[in-house]
Amino acid sequence: MKFIIFDLDDTLLSGDCEREWITFLTSKGLMNDSSAELDRFDLDYRKGILDFEEYSTFVQKPIMGLTREELDNLIEEFIQKNIHDLTDNLTKDLLNEASFADKVLIASGSHDFLVKGFADFFKIDSSIGTPVELKNNIFTGQLSGEPTFSDGKVRAVEKWCNINDIEVKDSIFYSDSINDLPMFEVCGVPIAVNPDEKLKKIAKERAFKVIYR
Repeated sequence: MKFIIFDLDDTLLSGDCEREWITFLTSKGLMNDSSAELDRFDLDYRKGILDFEEYSTFVQKPIMGLTREELDNLIEEFIQKNIHDLTDNLTKDLLNEASFADKVLIASGSHDFLVKGFADFFKIDSSIGTPVELKNNIFTGQLSGEPTFSDGKVRAVEKWCNINDIEVKDSIFYSDSINDLPMFEVCGVPIAVNPDEKLKKIAKERAFKVIYR
């Protein structure tokens, strides 16, 4: 059985969906210009020192008080407007590879409402993202579980695999980031996509397959 797990940002996508999401919300007047904060968060992420709680509060602030339907409409508009800039030939190649797989999962540290939006757009049945809280059909701005980031992603994927009667060790895992090293260490076939410098070094040492956009 062929089982593929994709990271989303800078892997299946050719960019960062949450950065583009914030830019989109800013263009609609739903956020103030936050480019400096985004740059700081991105730098911390690349260094592996991101304060995820602070970052999540920042990302979720604009959706607090929205209903599921209101957010879904925004996500649909966002994806339709930005999909050309967030995909490339490698995206097409990876999606073609996925079409021959028995199981495909997107597992991302990005918030689950965005991850599911892209999974639905790409017609991928299963996705995992950092879970946000919805109470009485209203987004609270809080998380409802552990961030799916680093070791948290491994735990979320293992839980999904248990439910779906499949083993993580049987997966082909694609990612660009050193933050996904825990997933690379439990998957069956690790494939680094445009790896950051730390991941590139480890990929060379451990003979991971490396592909570039």
